[in-house]
Amino acid sequence: MARPKKNKSLQVKENEVQMTELLEQPTTKELDAIQTEIDMARLELEKTKKELEEKKREVQKISSREHDAQEMAIVEKQIAQRGENEGIKAKIAEQKAHDNERITGRFMNRRAPGQMAKLAYIKYDDDPVKWYELNDGGTYTIPRGFADQINEYYHTPHFVQKTGPMDPNEPDSQIHHVDTSNKKYAFVALGY
Repeated sequence: MARPKKNKSLQVKENEVQMTELLEQPTTKELDAIQTEIDMARLELEKTKKELEEKKREVQKISSREHDAQEMAIVEKQIAQRGENEGIKAKIAEQKAHDNERITGRFMNRRAPGQMAKLAYIKYDDDPVKWYELNDGGTYTIPRGFADQINEYYHTPHFVQKTGPMDPNEPDSQIHHVDTSNKKYAFVALGY
């Protein structure tokens, strides 16, 4: 029981014809308004294209422009400063390696002979704080930087005054020098 086939293409064509007959034809004024809108859009598109081309040319000029003497001096200064910073970092790394060398020596407590001293050592920001308990007369192996710290920084300063009248404009002028020979501790390296 097959269904009979209908001729759909004929029906569609008839409907299309009827629909086109029902549509109103646009007036000349409406066509002119549509054409004006299209022309305006076309003009905007051309204007945008020109602006893009100008921006591209500006970018090319900026990247290929010549630098004046002041700008070149600034660039050279920055390059030199970067090189100096790298040189300073290399010197710091070299000094840190020197300070971390282990040396053996004898500790002397001049502040209180015969007693133990507990001293902290930290020289660089990335180093942890290390505490050392050192007995007077004991032999220890410690970092070179800590030995230098013991010999140079633990002292009672004695200010030696100048002779003669004091200058009121410079109250520090009466200090001739600072005597640091009154050491509290000493570390004498063995084998030197």
